[in-house]
Parts: sequence; C-alpha cells; structure tokens
Amino acid sequence: MSELILDSIREFVKRHVEPLAVKIDKEDWYPRELVRKMGEMGFLAPMSEGLSLLDTALILKEIAKVSGSVALIQDTQGELVTEPLRVYGGDKYTVEMLSKGELIGGFALSEPQGGSDVTSINTRAEKVNGKWMINGKKMWTTQGLYADVYLVAAKTGENGLKSITTFLVRKGECVKVNKIEVMGNRGTGTAEVEFNNCEADNIVGEVNKGWEVVKYALLVGRVAISAIALGLAEGALEEALEWAKSRELFGTKLVEKQGIQWYLAESVAQITSLNTLLKSVAKTEDVFKDEGKIAVLKYLSTRIATEIVDKAVQIMGGMGYAKGTKSERAYRDVRLGRIGEGTDEVQLGIIFKMVNKEGLRYFTEWGVKRV
Repeated sequence: MSELILDSIREFVKRHVEPLAVKIDKEDWYPRELVRKMGEMGFLAPMSEGLSLLDTALILKEIAKVSGSVALIQDTQGELVTEPLRVYGGDKYTVEMLSKGELIGGFALSEPQGGSDVTSINTRAEKVNGKWMINGKKMWTTQGLYADVYLVAAKTGENGLKSITTFLVRKGECVKVNKIEVMGNRGTGTAEVEFNNCEADNIVGEVNKGWEVVKYALLVGRVAISAIALGLAEGALEEALEWAKSRELFGTKLVEKQGIQWYLAESVAQITSLNTLLKSVAKTEDVFKDEGKIAVLKYLSTRIATEIVDKAVQIMGGMGYAKGTKSERAYRDVRLGRIGEGTDEVQLGIIFKMVNKEGLRYFTEWGVKRV
C-alpha cells in the first residue's frame, strides 16, 4: 500500500470514524452515512476498487484501532458479500452499488442448529416454475437488520457440501428479521434472518458449487478479521501506554513500574510478530492454496490480540473497565475474533488437516525458497 493511501485512511478514520465510535457502541447505532462515505473513498470494498488483500487488511487495522464495529461492518460489506459476488459472478451493478455503500449486504450462512457445521444447514432452494425459491432461517447475520441484499447459502440437494448453492436475495416482504443482542461490536445490526418463499435474484457461482463461494468468502474474511483483532489490540495498547505515562502511583508514574513495563514490552513483541505474519499471509495469490497458513494467522492473531487487550485493561485498572474507553470497548469487540468466520477449533482442525496431508514442511518451510 502506498503511503498516500495509508495517510488517507488514517485521516479518514480520525475525522469520520473516531468521533462516532462511542455513539455507535453506546446507542447500538448503525452509521449508515459513514458507510456511504467509506464507499465514496474506496475503503468499503477495497478489492473491488483494485486494491489487494494486504491493502484491505491494513485499512481494516486502521479502522479497528478506533472502532471494532465499523471495521466489522467493512469486513461484512467488503469481504464477505461484495468480494465473492465480484469473483463469482454477481451482476456488476450490484457489486458497484455495494462497494459504494448505496446497497447494504448481509452474509447469510450460519443457522440456529449449526454454526460451524455448514453441512447441517436446513435452508433450501427449490425451482418453482423456473425460479429459485428460498426458505429457511439464518443466524448471526451482521448487517442483517439493515441489509438490502443477502448472499445466502442454501441446499439444492442431499449430497452435503456438494449440494450447497449460493444465491443473491433482495430484501422484501418475504424476508423477516429479528435483532440479536450481542456483547460487543454493537451498531452492526446482527440479526436472525428468515426467508419465506423468497425468489432469488440470481445464482452466485454454479448450482451445487456454492461451497467454493462460501469458502472463498470465509478465507478472505479470516484474513480480514485477523487484521481487525490486531487493530483492536493496537488501539487498546496505545491507550494503555498513554494512561501509564500520565498516571501517578505511590509517588511515581505507573509506566516506571517494572511489571507494567513488562506488560507493555511483551505486548509490543507480540504485535510486532503478528503484524509480520499478517503481511506475509495477506500477500497470498491463492487463498485456497494457503488455507492452512490463513488458519494459523487467524488462530494466533485473535487469541493473542485478546490477551493484549486484557493486559491493556489491567494496566488501566478501573478506567479500563469503565465505559467510554477504547480498552473497555475493545475488550468486548475482540472476543468475536475467536468465534466469527470459523472458531478456534475450526482453525486447529484445518491446521492439523494440512499437517496430515502436506507434512510439517508446509508450515516449517513457510517462505523458504528452494534453489
């Protein structure tokens, strides 16, 4: 990413995102106009604007430093909805409207009876008079309350993952939404979405090959949510450092206490290594080929970021536990990283699968060029 783009996103975050961060969280308020502004600037769906996955990750990290909610909105809109539509054949007009923030999108995958178990989905699509009709219920749909269109995974047969098809469904009277109250990432419109005999706008990808579309969205999304976790950790740590420099305790500044210095130093070391890992993985030219490495990134970054935010709260003490601080907000927001877009356990399963299939060299010789 050029320094010009990085400076531009930092300025945008400072002027437009940071002033709204507390309001979004406190009032559970969806920032519709901010989404449009992000679209106008090219930050809402960067890959649709010609930027790379690495560029997208760096943009997300900057946003997450001040608002996990806005970063999650961008992730959902850009990486989970717009990007798979762009790659797998959504109409160009819809992709453009989503990337500009004129339409809001929801990624409708998880269901009440099986979050991580995609094979157990009950939502079905059946052809009636030449039209695909969708029936079923989805859970945990970010932006579900406000979405104009949904990327929906539905069964079109009985052969497990080989019988999943993805559809674009527009919101109408056939769509019923119910708000879900969540611990963090407030203002993102998390909802249960029910489709009652909804006509699909079009198929995304091919019939019975929807798992490839879903998997692509999740792999790109896992890089994105890793960047969000890192941004939350960096934002909380910056706040804790400033607090430690200003807080006086027993006649000295808090930052002069060795235990606090160790908290800060350990966190900096962890963030440095995770940033290197993020940049390495996000440079991938084929997310399917690098599925195992993406799993390592997501597993480590979300777990360690959670630990760093916890240390930031500890450094700040009562202030870190108080509403209105970045650290308190990040403490609630960062926890989603270990659940969304594939739990810790799912990532460990992928890592072991790759070890079993490719051997340890797949990981231990990561980045080593053979002569």
